[in-house]
Amino acid sequence: MTVSPASPIAPAALVSPDPRVPLQAAPDTTSESYRQAYSRINGVVVVGETLAHHHFRRLARAIPDDGAELLRLGQMEGNHARELSACARNLGVRPDIRLAKQLFAPLHQLFRQCDERGDITGCVVIQCLIVECFAVAAYRSYLPVADAFARPITAAVLEDESQHLDYGEAWLKQRFAAVQAAVSTICLQALPTTLTILRALVDDMRVIGMDPQELLASFGECFQEALETIGYGSSEAARLLRRAMAT
Repeated sequence: MTVSPASPIAPAALVSPDPRVPLQAAPDTTSESYRQAYSRINGVVVVGETLAHHHFRRLARAIPDDGAELLRLGQMEGNHARELSACARNLGVRPDIRLAKQLFAPLHQLFRQCDERGDITGCVVIQCLIVECFAVAAYRSYLPVADAFARPITAAVLEDESQHLDYGEAWLKQRFAAVQAAVSTICLQALPTTLTILRALVDDMRVIGMDPQELLASFGECFQEALETIGYGSSEAARLLRRAMAT
């Protein structure tokens, strides 16, 4: 996915390409460089889906009227973690779970803090908008370069993630007047933390054939669309995204 020059983010400033790591149109999945890069990226994917499973279970307790639906969404995330782990096994790669947990720790901690103080809006924004937009952008970017085993799994997971994003948009849209300030606050806190994960994987994405600039642009477009769906005007959503990216 590409964005217009008026896009609220400037991807090159965040993920300037390293000339030592060329972008590969058809990466060699048997090379050691590919296997190491895939290990780190798959680890982030698996840990992200596992945390999403836990987050949805916490949301089910916090929003009992939607408990059954949230548990269903959480179970889907748990299934994704297992399916995407199988993609690594198919390549004979062990996902780097330790690194992934370190990268996700600040965002997960922020979710837990929101949960502990009863900030349901913060929890919904983190999991159902930010994480889901990030997942949608990442899977879209990976799908064209996925190996034959991973491609149908990735496509199915991508379709599921759209359902999770839909839930968050609907929940926030119904309460927008009451939660707008809280949404803006948590976006300014959580978006920079999320982008730290992207920065850490820039070179690895290029090795496996993904374009980190395209992924960032896709994420920004997806997230701005989500903000507009829940009630922000287009200019207001773009300003919020620019502020968060500049933090």
